[in-house]
Amino acid sequence: MDQRLQEILSRVQQTASSAADAASDAAHSVGKKTSVLLCVGKMNVQLADLKNEVGAQLREVGEMVYATHTGDPTDSDVLLQKLQVIDGLNARISALSQEIARARGAAVCPRCGHIGEAGDVFCRSCGEKL
Repeated sequence: MDQRLQEILSRVQQTASSAADAASDAAHSVGKKTSVLLCVGKMNVQLADLKNEVGAQLREVGEMVYATHTGDPTDSDVLLQKLQVIDGLNARISALSQEIARARGAAVCPRCGHIGEAGDVFCRSCGEKL
């Protein structure tokens, strides 16, 4: 009887150890996923802020163009500087969008930066192999 009890206790111990390992792996996996989601959430907030800034800059450019139309010419250097700021913001938006896509596990084209769909083998924009 003692031998049989020993075997049962040994199996219980092995099962408990396996369950603890599985729980530990699951907790680690959930922790990693949560970290990625938090990071993506922060990047989405940054992305929204950048897009809002582009909108504000575009409104200012529009006001400058309209002022020129109504007879109050805008200095072309000032307008060019605004447009360059917008170009810089759009470049940051593109880079951040690609970073978000990578964090989510999406494929990003190494040639043109287009964000692919799940299962894409080739870029839908330029045809490059992903």
